[in-house]
Amino acid sequence: MIEVKVKNIGLDSITGSPILMLADVNNEDDIYPIWIGISEAEGIIIKQAGITTPRPLTYDLFKNTIEKLGAKVKKVAIVDYKDNAYIAELVLERNGIEIVIDARPSDAINLALRFNAPIYLNENVVKKLNLKDIKEAIAKQQAQVKEDENIKTVEDLEKATSDEIDKELEEFRKMLENIKPEDFAKMDFKKKEN
Repeated sequence: MIEVKVKNIGLDSITGSPILMLADVNNEDDIYPIWIGISEAEGIIIKQAGITTPRPLTYDLFKNTIEKLGAKVKKVAIVDYKDNAYIAELVLERNGIEIVIDARPSDAINLALRFNAPIYLNENVVKKLNLKDIKEAIAKQQAQVKEDENIKTVEDLEKATSDEIDKELEEFRKMLENIKPEDFAKMDFKKKEN
C-alpha cells in the first residue's frame, strides 16, 4: 500500500466523466486515476476549494454523524477492483477500536478529506501513470510534428525515414540469425476452417 493525496480532478475527453487524480505522496509524478461520479467530484472540489455551505452537504452530514457517534475516520484504502468497480475501505476508530466499512473510493476519499485522514491504495489495483513520461511523450510527439512539417519532397521523406527503416531491418536480421528449424515446428501453419 502506498499513501496518496488528491492531486486534482480532470475530465475524460471521451465520456466527460470526472477523473480523480491521486498522486503518490513520495513521488508526485506518479498519478493514479480513478473515474468517479459528478456529485462525488463536486464534494471533493468543494472541500479542496474551502467553500462553506449554509447547510451541511451529504459528506458533511456523514462527518457530523461519525463525530456525534464518538468516532473519526482513521484512514481510507483502495484495496481491490471487482466487477468494473474499485473497492475501498473506510476505517473508523472509536474508543481505540477500528471499524472497517466497505465503501466506494470517491465516498471514502470525500470523508478522508473532511477528517484530514491519510489515503492509501494498493498500487497493483490502480494503473499508474507517470507525468514525466507523459510530458516526454508529448514533447517527442510535438518534435515529430515539427520534423514532419519540414518534409516537403520525396527526398526529404526518405532522409527522415531511412534511419528508422535501417533500424527495423537490423532487428529483422538479428531475429533471422537466431531462428532455428524447431521454432517452425511450434507454429501451426494449417489453414483454419470456419
